[in-house]
Amino acid sequence: MLRYLRWLDFDPELAFNKIKDIYKFRAQTKEWHCCSPPSEYEDILEMHIQAILADRDSRGRRVYVVKIGNIDDNKDINIYRLSHVDDLWLEAAMEEEETQKNGLAVIVDMEGYSLKLFRWLTPQNLRNSSRKLYNLSFPQIDFHVVNTSALLNATIALVYPFLDSKVKEHIHFHNRDWPSLHKYINPEILPAEYGGQIPSLDYAKLRALLYDNSDQLMELFSMGYVNT
Repeated sequence: MLRYLRWLDFDPELAFNKIKDIYKFRAQTKEWHCCSPPSEYEDILEMHIQAILADRDSRGRRVYVVKIGNIDDNKDINIYRLSHVDDLWLEAAMEEEETQKNGLAVIVDMEGYSLKLFRWLTPQNLRNSSRKLYNLSFPQIDFHVVNTSALLNATIALVYPFLDSKVKEHIHFHNRDWPSLHKYINPEILPAEYGGQIPSLDYAKLRALLYDNSDQLMELFSMGYVNT
């Protein structure tokens, strides 16, 4: 309950209505939402597509890194299972008091972005993805897009109309300008590939956040909406 109260300035009625709205949406789009433990997604976790960094930034925020180019098109992977892995990472983060208070920073790395992924950019997929993003109970989310390309411009033209206006205000494009990124996320917690001071990410250690909280995640995923 606290995550929703903090998200909505401790307005109980507004928070309760938001909870009902979110769980109703989950009931209507079950295929988009995770209900399984991290062990069921080891194949995707081992691709190193998504991960939360070990340390917080200077504002006390968790930093979520999404590497679009690491999606292996030749494996049994779909947009729903990728969405489930997002749920695992983000639900674990949203249960943390410090994260509930400070919010989240997301680095979207477009290095290696493939034209094949365009098949997922259907209007229905974009609407559901946007709604899931809107439902995240962080006080603020900043998106930092790096390693961009000409292909990304076509994607942006498709995605932007489906994004909430408040979300658009918090999207920043850096390409490979690491000093620009460091104005928002201090380099002490970033890997060297983003101009940071950490040689590389230890994904096996980062995944401990999921496995250590597996029971709590399963309890969260068991909650649902009942139309009375």
